[in-house]
Amino acid sequence: MAKRGENIRKRKDGRWEGRFIKGRKSDRTAIWGYIYGHSYNEVKEKLTIKKMEVQQFALNVNNPTFSELSLTWESSIFLGVKSSTAAHYHYTIQHYILPVLGPYRVQALNESILESSLLEIVAPADKNHKVLGNAMSKECLTLVRRICRYAVHLHVMRPIEIDLKLPAVNPSNTSVLNSMEQKSVCAFVRSSPTPRRLGMLLMMQMGLRIGEVCGLQWGDFDLQNGVLSVRRTVKRIYMAPGKTTLVTQSPKTQSSERDIPIPTSILSLLEGEYVGQSNDVWFLSDTELRPVEPRCYYKSLQGYLKQAQVPVVRPHALRHTFATTCLQAGCNVKTLSELMGHSNPDITLKRYAHSCWEWKQNEMNRIYG
Repeated sequence: MAKRGENIRKRKDGRWEGRFIKGRKSDRTAIWGYIYGHSYNEVKEKLTIKKMEVQQFALNVNNPTFSELSLTWESSIFLGVKSSTAAHYHYTIQHYILPVLGPYRVQALNESILESSLLEIVAPADKNHKVLGNAMSKECLTLVRRICRYAVHLHVMRPIEIDLKLPAVNPSNTSVLNSMEQKSVCAFVRSSPTPRRLGMLLMMQMGLRIGEVCGLQWGDFDLQNGVLSVRRTVKRIYMAPGKTTLVTQSPKTQSSERDIPIPTSILSLLEGEYVGQSNDVWFLSDTELRPVEPRCYYKSLQGYLKQAQVPVVRPHALRHTFATTCLQAGCNVKTLSELMGHSNPDITLKRYAHSCWEWKQNEMNRIYG
């Protein structure tokens, strides 16, 4: 039988729930943790252990600076992430987090210091960098939390809960090409097809990312069966101040490795460009030496769009155009998600389903016209 003050209760679903204070916010209000079990005694036993862990957390005598701790954390995760991910973490930590938190000894940190420091990272008073948006602010918060959890694991820091309100998400304003503009792009490519020009159609009509197009080799095209295999991506990553390197690696996620049926209109153009190249020849550069890097191809795409007399949109807008066009045509969301290499159809709907005026007009006329 639960006693008053124990913070144990029986839920409506039949399970028992216990709660404990696992930390405090900057205003000292409690942050609650929860324990669940099938009996009162089970929850009471777990709750006792949890309370002892929080109250009697023994710190290691070692007390590194946050800068030293972050370096140790980076080394611990290096083998478990892609080189581009590790490089991105390193850049974010070096350029945003360490200038503020780096000098602190970790055992001197508390909720108030961490939260005020994160606010300084997001919107620096010295204007060392521009105010961070929601995505980068969230990434900085996530990295600080992961490094702090690692410190707790090493027993060099007590458990701390960070509560921070992030900047609001700005609504996406990514442009997409309308049907007439898409026809103009197709006419431009067909007027004088080359692998570089065809890359635009692979993005606009097959949903590839710019890095995936740069990572294509002729061996990825099964022209006989009309299938394109996406197996790698190319990107330039940060190494050190003033130093970057070009890497070829597996695509963004496991779901991004995918096979895509090639539309017959694109297949005929590809067959015209294939003259017996070996499987290891890079599609865009037409050589086995090295691929075209995304920032160079970005400039090429801008020129092509200008020549096609359509808005000079960002390369990713071509992928947005593909998703929007497919949805407007009634494509099944699950199928579209797989074509785009998303792990979840919700990502497809939230990020790439841009409703155009023509679509809104048609739907209103269909329902009320």
